[in-house]
Amino acid sequence: MENLRTIDVLIIGAGPAGTVCGSLLKQAGVECAVVDHATFPREKVCGGGLTVKAWRLLDELMPGIKYEYRSINHMRVQFEDDKVCDFHSEYEIRMTRRMDFDYDLLKYYQNHGGEFIKGSFARFEKQADGRILVTLKSGMQFSCRYLIAADGANSMIRKQMTGAPKMHALFLEYYVEGEHDDDIFVHFSKKYSPGCFYKFPSRGRDMYGFVNIETNEDWKRHSGTFREALNHFGVSEGRMRGAYIPLNTVESTVDHVILIGDAGGFPNKLTGEGLYDAFKTAYNAFRAITENKPFHETNAAVFKKMEDQKKVYNFFFSRFGYPLIRWAAGYPKIIKWMFDAKMKRETFRERR
Repeated sequence: MENLRTIDVLIIGAGPAGTVCGSLLKQAGVECAVVDHATFPREKVCGGGLTVKAWRLLDELMPGIKYEYRSINHMRVQFEDDKVCDFHSEYEIRMTRRMDFDYDLLKYYQNHGGEFIKGSFARFEKQADGRILVTLKSGMQFSCRYLIAADGANSMIRKQMTGAPKMHALFLEYYVEGEHDDDIFVHFSKKYSPGCFYKFPSRGRDMYGFVNIETNEDWKRHSGTFREALNHFGVSEGRMRGAYIPLNTVESTVDHVILIGDAGGFPNKLTGEGLYDAFKTAYNAFRAITENKPFHETNAAVFKKMEDQKKVYNFFFSRFGYPLIRWAAGYPKIIKWMFDAKMKRETFRERR
């Protein structure tokens, strides 16, 4: 077959999970290629914040990686119309623009010998010899030993195996050009529950966002709530963008097909942070391939963490948890201690 190519590992998706996994495989001498339908650089609905655990892990996995960011330590949290909880974190959060950040990761992968193929995934089939046959919409086919699904929230590979996500979060974003503030602000209200309104100061612009975690895809109602919040905080309305991010974590039902990053439902169940676990699951997929172990073994700690996060999420928005955390927000020193302790614990934990 003229359009059939044999390769060891095929990665669908050139976002952070895909390019990190590809870079690790190339460093280990594993033949691989990354496929994506997008033309980079491309926009992405995401706050773009790298917590200390995320950027330190990235520095380990991609030595010498360079990317532009804005360093933020000032945090503000408010419940309803209560006094704002204001503190400075011990560790910086690196605010990036995902358009530029993702492109920098892709260039790193390519500069280290990684192959990038522009194309769209169509389907895959498990062959009698155990290999995976992947067909692109162009008709090009790959026979691979491993197929890595790093194709994001709308993963076609995930849908082929498990169907549509059962739990997701709606993220809406609106940008104001220029760097006006130097703090991260998060506002909680029963109007948004379960969810929040937030502001992230990014590179060259401020980003206002809204997230609601539920299974009902009511875009119109939530966009109205977002506009009300923007007006409440004195932000002029404009064109907003949005995306649904799956939060129910799933395991692959096919041997040697591995779901990582958003494709596997690995964003933090409470905060929505996805970059750290994109890097982490990419690393664990690399381990599964190079150590010839099942992904559910190399990624066991992450699967457990996702289950634990569900419990934290349920408590946070419960009739007991919400007022307790709201009370604690009246004491900035307590919130700062909790925030820094969590960052320190997750930063210095052995990544293996």
